[in-house]
Amino acid sequence: MRRLIVCNFVTLDGCYEDASRTLVPLFEYQHPDYRGDDHFDHHTLELLEAAGTLLLAGHVSALNNLRYWQGVLTDPDATDVRRAFARRIAQIEVVIVSDHLTPDDLTAFPNARAVTVADAEATVRTLKAGDGPPLLILLSRLLWNDLLARGLVDELHLTTFPLLAGPGGTPLFTGRPPVPFRLIRTQTYPGSGNVLNVWDVGRLAPAITGQGG
Repeated sequence: MRRLIVCNFVTLDGCYEDASRTLVPLFEYQHPDYRGDDHFDHHTLELLEAAGTLLLAGHVSALNNLRYWQGVLTDPDATDVRRAFARRIAQIEVVIVSDHLTPDDLTAFPNARAVTVADAEATVRTLKAGDGPPLLILLSRLLWNDLLARGLVDELHLTTFPLLAGPGGTPLFTGRPPVPFRLIRTQTYPGSGNVLNVWDVGRLAPAITGQGG
C-alpha cells in the first residue's frame, strides 16, 4: 500500500493564500532576516525525490506550475535546489485532476496525464493500492482536502511561515474532516522562522451504539 503525503505551507493566521489568491503578496512584510532562506525548498525536494507520483489539480494552476519548473531548468539565476526540483518534476509521474485539460495541453509534459474530477477518487485509490514509493500532493488545496475527508491522506507536512494573509485569505482547510491527527515530528528553521509539523492522519473507528435494557 502506497502512502499519500500532502506538503503545504500555512500562514500564522491559518491561510493558504491571501485575498488576491496569489502567494507573492504574502511576503511583503517578511522579516528581512529571513529573506533568501531555502530550507522549505530542500524539504519539498526531499519529499519529491522520495515520491513516485505527483498529484496536481486544476487546468490553469497545474499547467502554470509545470511551465514554471520547465523554465527553471534554463534560468541562470535559479538556485541549485530549484534546478534539482525542476529536474525531478520533469521525470516523476504527474497526475492532474481536471475536467478541462486536453492532450494538446500536455504535449510538452510527456510524464503527465489527466484524470477527471469524477475519476479522481478511484484513480487515487488504485494508485495507493499498488506497491511503490509514496504519492505526493503539493499545493492543490481543494484536491487534498477532498481526499482527506475521504480517508485517503496518510501524512500532512505543514510548514508554518511567519506571515499573515489578512482579511479575505483562503483558509488551509475546508470543513472539518472526520480524521484524528498524531504529531510525528516537528522541526524549526532559525534561518527562516518556519516551523514544520508532520502529522500522521488516522482513521476514526465507527461509533459503537449499545441497546438499552
